[in-house]
Amino acid sequence: MSGSSSALTRALDVSSHTHGPLAGDRFVVKENIDVEGLVSTNGQPTWAATHAPAAMNAPVVDRLLAAGARLVGKAHMDEMAYSLLGANAHYGTPVNPAAPDRHPGGSSSGSAVAVAAGLADFALGTDTAGSCRAPAAFCGIFGFRSSHGAISVNGVVPLAESLDVIGWFARDVDVLARVGDVLLPRDLSGDALDEAAILSESFAQCDEETRAAMQPARAAVAQDFACREAALGEEFWSESLRHFRNLQAYEAWRAHGAWIAAAKPTFGPGVAARFEHAATVAPAAKAEADAFRSAARARVAAMFGPKTLLVVPTTPFASPLLTESEEALDRKRYLMFRTFLFASFFGLPQISVPLSRPAGAAPLGISLIGPRWSDRRLIAAARGLSRP
Repeated sequence: MSGSSSALTRALDVSSHTHGPLAGDRFVVKENIDVEGLVSTNGQPTWAATHAPAAMNAPVVDRLLAAGARLVGKAHMDEMAYSLLGANAHYGTPVNPAAPDRHPGGSSSGSAVAVAAGLADFALGTDTAGSCRAPAAFCGIFGFRSSHGAISVNGVVPLAESLDVIGWFARDVDVLARVGDVLLPRDLSGDALDEAAILSESFAQCDEETRAAMQPARAAVAQDFACREAALGEEFWSESLRHFRNLQAYEAWRAHGAWIAAAKPTFGPGVAARFEHAATVAPAAKAEADAFRSAARARVAAMFGPKTLLVVPTTPFASPLLTESEEALDRKRYLMFRTFLFASFFGLPQISVPLSRPAGAAPLGISLIGPRWSDRRLIAAARGLSRP
């Protein structure tokens, strides 16, 4: 593993308008999002060497530039976007400004670090299985994952097409909301989200310190929303996790298997193992995952009234120390998967809100998950929770 790195792979200064709702705001984009004239490296040196510079910006970049924002850089990421901790075997690990001895979270590691360090006012990432939510929690900032299909992913290197979405980070919920006003479609409903279902199983898997740290935020939720407990049962979680991992792996191999066979890249240890597994997932397993997801959607929809959000810890623990073993990190990645798969598998929006923490304590986040196409209402709901 190579050492630490900065948040940015390349500094830029690109703007197209001097006025608009994002005028004066600086932003960076993850290395798998196209910027005209630059190779989207996807966090992988062989990928960078075998792909041409982008012929045009990704539409999401053009929309931000048209709103007056200024693009100031491209940001580091986990290799091929296929991890959750922020370490890259080829390019190093961006230093977490909030906890320099801990992982920054991935795969949108550089985007989160750039925002946390004040290098940008907001940053674009992508989220397939937690890649905006983990870095937001670990770096102590806001992180948003949009509903699947809400924002075009044209000009973005895919990982798993039925799971990939655009997300973004900000230190301030108002900035996060202004970016949403530019990028998000209108919600299907105008009714405010006013009921909260506390997903008890997600809090149960937290370590003791994290559960205790969540209590003030849970109390704040109870002040602003009509609350109830919700649970899905261990069978649902274990089956969901199995099918989710197979679906993600199958789609990742479909996206990149031919390139891997031709280019023969050298992957870091964890990424190599994931692609080795991906190569073995049969179409039948993908079909089973699709069938399970289709059937489970009805159960998930039943948890949501049109005005209901779910409350979960963003991660069940603080960011792992950089010195932890690969075995310990893999166990923690598995636990995070259980938390993240709900919004990912069912295409739902999720916002991670940073918790108030004592000086010197590692950051943590609590999350709100909304019904699909409730993205704007979900950001509005987070405003109350983010009050000092």
